[in-house]
Parts: sequence; C-alpha cells; structure tokens
Amino acid sequence: MDRLRTASRLAVLGLLGGALVPLAAAPAGATPGCVDETAPSLLQDGCDDSTPPETTLTPSTAPNAAGLVTVSTMSFTLGWQVTDGDPGPFGLECRLTGGPQAHDWRACTSPVTYADLPDAAAGTYVLEARAVDLGDRARTPDTAPLLPPTVPDTPDEDPTPATFTWGQDTRAPFVFVTGTSYDEITPTQPVVTGASVPIRLNSSEAGSRFECTDNDRPVACTGGRWQLPDPTAGRHRFSARTIDAAGNASSWSPTIEFFVPRDLTRQRGWKKVTGSGYVDGDAVRTSRRGARLVLPRTRVGELRLLAATGRGHGKVRVRVGKRAWHVVDLSGPKTSSEQLVVIDRYSGIRSGRIVIESLSARPVVLDAVVARPNRFPAAPR
Repeated sequence: MDRLRTASRLAVLGLLGGALVPLAAAPAGATPGCVDETAPSLLQDGCDDSTPPETTLTPSTAPNAAGLVTVSTMSFTLGWQVTDGDPGPFGLECRLTGGPQAHDWRACTSPVTYADLPDAAAGTYVLEARAVDLGDRARTPDTAPLLPPTVPDTPDEDPTPATFTWGQDTRAPFVFVTGTSYDEITPTQPVVTGASVPIRLNSSEAGSRFECTDNDRPVACTGGRWQLPDPTAGRHRFSARTIDAAGNASSWSPTIEFFVPRDLTRQRGWKKVTGSGYVDGDAVRTSRRGARLVLPRTRVGELRLLAATGRGHGKVRVRVGKRAWHVVDLSGPKTSSEQLVVIDRYSGIRSGRIVIESLSARPVVLDAVVARPNRFPAAPR
C-alpha cells in the first residue's frame, strides 16, 4: 500500500512536469512511538507527538492542616517526567493567583521563588506549573507549508498542571492570662480554698489554642473562663501561651501565683466531719482539752488557720517549732470556714513543726492551714 501511495504521488509529479500542486495531505496522526513533530508531505504521513511531559512540584514549606505556612518566602522545585523516551528539549511555565505578585502563564526556571508575600487566608495563593515540550512546540506538522491542515495538533504542554495552594500567617499572637481569685491580705499571691482555681485565658487571634503549665508541669486548658481542677496543696506558679491556626506561638505569659491550703486530717483526739464549705469537703473536730494536731516540719513566714467559728466555740493555740504560742479565739459569728491570720507575713521566717492544741472542752472545728514563706524566689521561665 505504501509503495502504491508513493508511486501515485510520483506519477502526479511527473504528469505535471515536476511542479508541486497542493493535494490532500496525509493525516498527521498520533503515531505510536512518535517523539517529535514531523510535517506531512506528498511523500510521507505526518507525525504528531501525543504524549506531553508531566510536571513535578515540591514546595520549600508544606502548609499545616489549616492550609497555612508561617514564612513569607516560598520556593518551589519544578521538573518534568516523560514516559515515551522523548529527549526534549523541555521547559517550564508558571502562573500565580492571589496577592500583589500574581501573574499569568509565563516561562520560569526551577527553583521558582516568591519572597515577601503578605499574610493571607488559607487558599489565597495558588501556584500552577506545567512542563512544555519546547522541541515539539516549535514544529507543528499540521501547518506544513503548501499543504492544508488535516487534524488538530496535540498540545505540547502538560494538560494537568501541578498545583499548590496555601495561605500565610507569619505573626505570633498575644496571650492574656488573668487570675480571678481574690485575697485581700495577699492580692498577688491569693489563697484559694475552692475545689478548682478560676483563671481566664484569651488570645489576640480568634481560633487559637492554648498551652498551660502549673509549677512547670503541662496541664490541659481551654480559652475563656477556665478552671484548674483539683489543685494540690502548696504554692502554685501558672503560665500559659497561645498558638494560632498557623502554628505561631506567643511568648509565655508572666507567671501568676496562688496558694492552696493544706487540708487537716484526723489525728488522736479529733474526729472527721464533712461539709460542702470545707476545703476538700472535710474538717476535724474536737471537744477535748489538750487535743493536738502536729504537722510536718516546714518554713513559715505566714500562717493562717481555716476554722469554723460560732457562739460557744473554743480556743486553740498554735506555734511553729519552739517559738512562742499564738492563741486563736474561734467564738464569734457563725461560719463554716473562716481564714484567721495567726502569723502575718511581716513577722520573719521560722522553721519547725506546726502544733495546734485545743485549750478547752468547748467544740473546735479546724479545716485547713496556710503555711508558706513570706518571700518567694523568681519563677524560672
């Protein structure tokens, strides 16, 4: 068949005295194994490469789950892949959507870099990149001179460009931490007697999350009005930071301090009583003169006694180590747990066991003790 087609074309040329007369050109088909663009002629069919290169794209920074990066400069490593052995040459074209540096399709080289991009919401920036068969684009078989086109030319660039979408947030938020516990005696280091400690957490960026520490140990926390549950007895140093949707973290907040009293437990001569107004829901009671409570050795710069008061209640005396006794009268208006200052914070430091002793056969109900230094070292941060 090919010999017959060639012979017919030569015969036409001979009859016309060798003059070239336009005839119907052979189709420029997508020939299997064709890796270039060959124009059709009277003597041969055209060849159209129908396998464009595929594009590869690797970003310098991957967005997080929210589609955001925390850098203002993005670089992209671009490349191409071929599956038909086409030797090229190949090139690249890029298009950027969104922001002041947006542009339409244009030639680009790898790596492509966009610097000083302004912050923008997730999905604002879209980079498209496509590989181009430059050799085939320069040679189009269906536009051969003197022969009419027969079939459309197959595109010489990747029809499915590699695409990368992102948003950007490079600014860290600010965190606001407010301790809402009130203590008239020591406002900056309040004594907290409830089952939880109320703290308010806020961020300068909506949708941010929080990380918190209590005495340098991580604790789960949430924004807004939040409560630290079941605090242990003693001094507490609380701090927090906020992390926005992009992953930018604020600085840790200044430390806020509070103190949780030591709950008193039953010892010889004392009975346990329960009630919602007591620290940890219980207290100890005695009507026996000379009944004692002895607490472990500690350093004391301030001592408070949390005790029930009321008509007919007795007295106790308290001392630290071998220092002088301090008498506390529990008679007065009825309360379930009143804070009574035994040693104020301006009386100096003393060390030793804390001893509490009932002075009469009248009822005494003791709830908890605040025993702490009057000077605190700066909290490390």
